[in-house]
Amino acid sequence: MRGSTLQVMGHVLVTDGNQRSTLALVRSLGIKGIKVTVGEDSTPCLASVSRYAHDSFQYPSPADDPEAFIAELKRRVQGGTFDVLIPMTDITGYLIGAHQHELSEYVRIPTVDKETFEKASDKAQMVRLAQQLNVPVPQTHFADNPEQVKLLAPDLHYPVVMKPHRSRVRTESGWTGTKVGFANSPQELIDYFSRPGLPQPLPMIQERITGDGCGAFFLFDHGRPLAVFFHRRLREKPPSGGVSVLRESIPVDPQMRRDAEKLLGALNWHGVAMVEFKKDNRDNQYKLMEINARFWGSLQLAIDAGVDFPYLIYKIATGATPEPVSEYRVGVKTRWLLGDLDHLLIRLFKSDRSLNLPNGHPGRLATIYNFFKLWQARTRYEIFKMDDFRPALYETGQYLKSVLGISR
Repeated sequence: MRGSTLQVMGHVLVTDGNQRSTLALVRSLGIKGIKVTVGEDSTPCLASVSRYAHDSFQYPSPADDPEAFIAELKRRVQGGTFDVLIPMTDITGYLIGAHQHELSEYVRIPTVDKETFEKASDKAQMVRLAQQLNVPVPQTHFADNPEQVKLLAPDLHYPVVMKPHRSRVRTESGWTGTKVGFANSPQELIDYFSRPGLPQPLPMIQERITGDGCGAFFLFDHGRPLAVFFHRRLREKPPSGGVSVLRESIPVDPQMRRDAEKLLGALNWHGVAMVEFKKDNRDNQYKLMEINARFWGSLQLAIDAGVDFPYLIYKIATGATPEPVSEYRVGVKTRWLLGDLDHLLIRLFKSDRSLNLPNGHPGRLATIYNFFKLWQARTRYEIFKMDDFRPALYETGQYLKSVLGISR
């Protein structure tokens, strides 16, 4: 690191300005007087219109042109303007991790290296690591080819989930997202693995766990846990499991904390991470779902409840040693309104069977009723803030353009 070019100036460069987590970070740091410059592959963007964003710029798409993206970041940080660089998604985290050595000559990057990031982002590797550490996981099977699936299929307990090893994979044409599949019978499972274009290695096959989805959120300083926060998912998009649109802070669970710290400790983790669990209604055990090696979409809830992860990671990056944080307000909720609207529309216009909803999921009338509970105690809205309303206006405009089929 070139000491002459790297000075603590209170200026952060953050990527992925259209992420809700990026908006939460911009607000957190901006309120404290720290300058935040927002990058995105299109401008304006959700976080850049916040009153707390100091500046913004457009960079080449990290998904379509990763080399140009890194070159632009390097050009930006070489001037010594920024003291911290924070990637916010899987793609930018992977690319910045791959070029961490050359970028860190000019700016601090409070994340793990590329190899650790790749390992944590591989769901299959995390299942195997969890099994080695005696961390509970759903019953899991791996197959190298469709013929092995045919042999497995008759003996499995259904429904099962077909889970790709990674949420995003890099192909010759760029980065592409993967999707979880469901099978309710041996034939459905065999048909799924007979389709062309499945990601390689083949998705793992897991028993479907029915129960509350919970997140354990951590900040580590080179293997040492410094902050912890837990939440419970109340509604998701899609309803069968996905992005949380309504969630609530819950007390620290000793089992989840112990298991998450085992996993992250084994990785010598540095920076933030989300360890996702699901409570199995059959035995009340929390089973590992995956690790997200980055800031999470529901970051605003942690901040609202009293764990300011963006400020804590900024302090670590700039050489401070913050006091460990494990206490926060329980029962606080945050709601992503437009995401919750999508949840409602999906429930209204798609059948329960097509959504693969588990038994006991709220029906359509209950879903409508719950959606229109617009004012509830201790519930905050993730995007709309009275003192910073432009992101909500921007998001609503983009949502309407999407519904009407209007391109940017």
